[in-house]
Amino acid sequence: MDIRNIQTFIQVAEIKSFTKAANEMNYVQSTVTMQIQQLERELGFPLFDRIGKSVSLTAYGEEFLAYAYELVHIMHKASNLSNNHPDMRGTLRVGVVESLMFSEMVDILPRYKEAYKNIDIKIKVGQTTELLQLLKQNLLDTVYISTGLNTDQDLCCYYKCKRKLVFVSSPEYAMAKKEKISIDELFENNFIVTEHTGVCYSKLKSLAAQNNAILKDFIEIDSVTAVVELLRRGMGLAFLPDYSVEKHLQRGELVKLNVEVEPQIYYSQVLCHRSRWVSPFMESFVEEIKKLHPQEE
Repeated sequence: MDIRNIQTFIQVAEIKSFTKAANEMNYVQSTVTMQIQQLERELGFPLFDRIGKSVSLTAYGEEFLAYAYELVHIMHKASNLSNNHPDMRGTLRVGVVESLMFSEMVDILPRYKEAYKNIDIKIKVGQTTELLQLLKQNLLDTVYISTGLNTDQDLCCYYKCKRKLVFVSSPEYAMAKKEKISIDELFENNFIVTEHTGVCYSKLKSLAAQNNAILKDFIEIDSVTAVVELLRRGMGLAFLPDYSVEKHLQRGELVKLNVEVEPQIYYSQVLCHRSRWVSPFMESFVEEIKKLHPQEE
């Protein structure tokens, strides 16, 4: 079984077009057709349904795709046994939520790029729901997000780290002067909240509902950086990931409020599509994250 035929199969499966796959691989279309036909003869079953100009995987093709990724992965590892990993070439497409981008990725990327100078890196900063959709559309190789534990069977988790959400304000804000804050007192204040689809807002909303309270006079912004800036100007309270405000707490720009509530836990996770080939340089990216924040259950 020719590995080039398998690589062509993966390309067609991902792009869903013989013509576009040929263009991507600098082949003429007849070469792509011939390679797929040869692979289908060797396997003994059709890989694609071809109806007009539409191309889609058959049930056998869907199942074989996972094996194809594994085969290419193994061949790639074997071919690199005598090569230095820093010489690898490729493109890594990463989706990341803004809070992790500015608190962690800015530290990870310089080290990673220094080790893998020939890897092109494309970063997409967005909201969790948007990034997961792009991952499933094969427009991203991996995502680094903060949310509840992954339960999507189409996705695999390669890293997870337990995190906490904390209530914060400026040191001058009235609530910052109190040693302890009850949940009733908490929701009497104005909040600056993140987007409704995010883990911060959903957990805050849940806390309010559990205590028969409502969020009042809030400002919604889909940028943690902007929320922090408004907090520094004394505009209210916020409920944010601990890692996103750590530096501001250390510098005394913000303070953590002692609210009488159970710890609110969630997870930072690196997710990939189950059918996606995890390249060596993608694995190394995950390792860089683990070095910065060791994996925690």
